[in-house]
Amino acid sequence: MKKTKRGEKMFKILKAIGLAGACLIALGTHPRGAEIVIRLLSKEAKKREYKLKRQEFNKMLWYLRKKKYVEILDQEEEGIRVRITAKGEEKVKRFDFDNLKLEKPKEWDRKWRIVIFDIPDKRKVARNIFRDKLREMGFVMIQKSVWVSPWDCIDEILFLRTFLNIKSGVSIIVGEAVDEEFRLMRKFDISTKNATA
Repeated sequence: MKKTKRGEKMFKILKAIGLAGACLIALGTHPRGAEIVIRLLSKEAKKREYKLKRQEFNKMLWYLRKKKYVEILDQEEEGIRVRITAKGEEKVKRFDFDNLKLEKPKEWDRKWRIVIFDIPDKRKVARNIFRDKLREMGFVMIQKSVWVSPWDCIDEILFLRTFLNIKSGVSIIVGEAVDEEFRLMRKFDISTKNATA
């Protein structure tokens, strides 16, 4: 699924179906099915942002079924009941991995997230992917296999550990001070006004 606007919409549908488990989708004259499924993703989702035309939604659902990302369990008077497949779950994980990034908050909570990893050579490929992803997400290396970020990243690191199957080799530490804090704060474009020595 390419990173196009249409691809992102289909991903939202697929992920929402995965979060909902087996869900009933109304496919009548009004696109409520699409709206309900998409809004499962976020309570803050704006209605106009995720509203899809019925025809477009049906085409996307048909495509997901054709690619075996979802399966139709049964059809009822109110609509059809669908469920994400194992292949669909892998697609969601892959999409999540490709688009993983850290959100910079308006105000820093003055905590550092330190990621330490010791991944054996037999998992060298996963180790390199993990290191490259940390760099892509904006982490800064302070020592070999020790990376730091001021932004909340626990969920993202836990996801990466599971996705790359390196749980036992990766640790996360949350602390209030690190060496060379001034340099790191400048690196992350954080005001050094109240920094510690």
